[in-house]
Amino acid sequence: MSTTGPGWRHPDAWRDARTKLEEQAGRFRAGTRGLLLPLFTWPLLPDAVIEIARGNTRGVVAAGLGIGLPLLALRILRRGRAGDTRRAAVMVAVATGLVAGLGAQMAAPLAVLLAAGAWAGTRLLYDGAVPEVEAPEPPPAPGPLDEARARLARIAAAPALAGVTGAMGSVLDDLDARPDRLPQARRFLAVHLDGLERIADRLAAGAEPPPGMPQLLTDLQSAAEELRARLRAEESAALDIQVKVLSERLRQEGYA
Repeated sequence: MSTTGPGWRHPDAWRDARTKLEEQAGRFRAGTRGLLLPLFTWPLLPDAVIEIARGNTRGVVAAGLGIGLPLLALRILRRGRAGDTRRAAVMVAVATGLVAGLGAQMAAPLAVLLAAGAWAGTRLLYDGAVPEVEAPEPPPAPGPLDEARARLARIAAAPALAGVTGAMGSVLDDLDARPDRLPQARRFLAVHLDGLERIADRLAAGAEPPPGMPQLLTDLQSAAEELRARLRAEESAALDIQVKVLSERLRQEGYA
């Protein structure tokens, strides 16, 4: 006896079909999210033309805001981020209130009532219809030495510049440890990196190193090492001053 039967005897088949229908409905809902909002404002298009012909500035402003704010709400809704439905509902409510109050010259309580209805209708229509996601975190701000490190990495691709790029990398490491020393080295970095980039570009283009290039690279490396030594000497001097100040204070307080 055959165990197969009509589809209604197989719950799994119905469940799969329902899941597919829900997925298709979800995709359709996401693709058409917010498109009804501009359709609600189409009567304002001829009204705007009429108000322009009449020279009614208030009516033109009301019609323009009544058209523009729902379009902005549409853009926000389709972005799909957390809280966008609330923001869009507020914009639609403001547009409705302005059209009712400025354009139709309704009493303020009635305009507020219509705005509240527009807000509630937008929330009922779109709230929870599509999962909203949190806005992505902004990318971290680049560090003060990130550009210099990127330039130095490109320069280091030239094997002939390995020595000086290593010395420059050590300078950047020291500055990373003490960013407050960066203003003292900014001019140094600009001059050296600009010059080394030009040399690296020429070498990459096939230029032969001139006779004076080894000495120049030696001088650049020595300058980088001297800068490191000067920065370290300044740190040592600052530490010496702090030690003396602390010792003097301890003596004054009677602890030494």
